[in-house]
Amino acid sequence: MNRRSFIGTVTAGLLAAALAAGPVVLIARTSFAEPSQKRMEAFKALVSAYAAYREGREAEGRDGVDRALVLDPNLAYANIVRGEIAWKEEDWPAAQTYFERGLRLLNQPDQPVSPSATISISAKDIEADTRCFLGHVYIKRAQQASRRGRDQEEQRFLGLANKSLRAGLALSPSEEAREMAEGLLRMFR
Repeated sequence: MNRRSFIGTVTAGLLAAALAAGPVVLIARTSFAEPSQKRMEAFKALVSAYAAYREGREAEGRDGVDRALVLDPNLAYANIVRGEIAWKEEDWPAAQTYFERGLRLLNQPDQPVSPSATISISAKDIEADTRCFLGHVYIKRAQQASRRGRDQEEQRFLGLANKSLRAGLALSPSEEAREMAEGLLRMFR
């Protein structure tokens, strides 16, 4: 599996364009609730951390994502990005935890999802890719369970993988996430 950055599939171009455009303007995805000042600070920290991560300063980027989570542990996007980092590090339990938490938080009305007024990104865009990559994590968890002889746990994770991959595909993920999910689903036939 290509270890290209998950966040790159959804937001590499989006965040990079926002960073190149200058100051970050936070856009809430709904008008029902504006993000709190604390959440906005966490989101700004996340965008800066991603810039460092993308420039190859992975430790600095990871630390920045962790700082964003300290500022606001309920920032959906920070949880998802932290899940991506765990995914790249092949820390499957941590990736599962962060992806699942991010998905639970993503549809709350005060979650910022776009770093700039000039960039259109929706919660569904983020959810689609996250569900596909979470499906991959569940498969890795199933493989771990299989190696330990835990057949019921293996079957549970495979069921979760199938459900997550299909849910991601139903939401129109990025091309990379779609190709990965379709390839992984072939094993269920």
